Amino acid sequence: MDDISLISYYLNVLASYASYYWAYYRDSFRDEPYEVQTAIVIIQWSVLAILYLTFIIEKKGHHRRLKERTFALLEKHYGEAMDYVFDREHNWPMSRDEIYGRFNVDEQQVAKRGLLRNKLQKQMMCHLIYHRLMASGNTWTNRRKNVHLLLNIFGLAVFLETEVAFANLFIKMKALAVVRAFKLQVSPWVINMLMASKKTRVKRVAMYLSVAGSADSELDYFETDFFDKNSCIYDEIELGYMLNRRRDAGMKLPNLAHWARLQKRDETKCMFVRLMRRFDQKEYCYQLEDLFKTSKHKKLIEEISRTWGYLNYTAGEQQLMDIMLTQPDDTKVAIMHAVTRMASGKSLTLLLDGYRNSTNPHVRFEALRCMYNYSEDGKIMLGELEAEATEQEKHFFEFFHNPITIARLDLDHEQAYHPSVETVFNLSN
Repeated sequence: MDDISLISYYLNVLASYASYYWAYYRDSFRDEPYEVQTAIVIIQWSVLAILYLTFIIEKKGHHRRLKERTFALLEKHYGEAMDYVFDREHNWPMSRDEIYGRFNVDEQQVAKRGLLRNKLQKQMMCHLIYHRLMASGNTWTNRRKNVHLLLNIFGLAVFLETEVAFANLFIKMKALAVVRAFKLQVSPWVINMLMASKKTRVKRVAMYLSVAGSADSELDYFETDFFDKNSCIYDEIELGYMLNRRRDAGMKLPNLAHWARLQKRDETKCMFVRLMRRFDQKEYCYQLEDLFKTSKHKKLIEEISRTWGYLNYTAGEQQLMDIMLTQPDDTKVAIMHAVTRMASGKSLTLLLDGYRNSTNPHVRFEALRCMYNYSEDGKIMLGELEAEATEQEKHFFEFFHNPITIARLDLDHEQAYHPSVETVFNLSN
């Protein structure tokens, strides 16, 4: 009781001093003009703001210096052994004992207190491995087991999953990026918790973290209104990465045409239709026929046309021919390219109509270009058209005689998925 009374006494003393000096300070400027009082208040708040910002900057600087010292310490102790793990000449999987010997540690030391003392050291160790991983490039595939074993020995796999599950949003997203780079498996409980987040970014990244290793029955995220509403080019890139990893792992790819039909937004439908041709899903092309017949969306019709053309879905050729002349100019070009890639021998008349029944120079030239690429009969028809061309039409045929432009007249016949840039996120294994 005496201790409480003593604390209460000193608090009252401090309150008295504070109230006295505050009243003294306030009365010092009471009789000054309003403008002077305003200037004094602004100066006071400015000084406080400067002091606060100085404190924040110094605190961040201290934290940065601490991180740099920790990183340098870990580099000094483990850098040479880390270089060995990522060395291009050592592609074989290492055993736990080999890693213990290389890092000069023993199992008792790991089991008793771990190799890393605190959270900061674990974060910096993740950065140390991540930097080596980025620098090693394609050699990552051969050392995945070594890296996962290394993460297990240093307790980093559990640490990263804990960060993903319980840290604040900024740290959570950084940890998710590292987890994806290391290709670690995350507990389904943690992923389900993240997908229940109110943050759109968190939900999407968590979902893509699970796609590569999940079964078809667990990919219902793509059938939700949330995905349809929020999908964008980011999702197409991520889906390309994830589906490519599933394919390389020997896993069955989901039916992308089914997903295209489930979406409400035409832009989302276009995304799945594009991915169909990139992952060679010709067996599902027939499921796009209803979309093709009922859609009024110009871009969707063009994407279906391209997909049928690239995948050589000749069963849809007649439908392309039926709507050709009623479509906008860009769609006409997409349809002509599609039937040219099919090259079934049934569509030369369509290309001739595209040339004769259009006033758009671009459409007319693309019709001639398709004839040139269609077959020998197409080249013969091209020659006949050139022979009867008027003076105003002669310039269309100059491209077919110039050695520079004729090299660029071929149509590409493949659009299979290949990562444009290989990174630690999209390497297969």
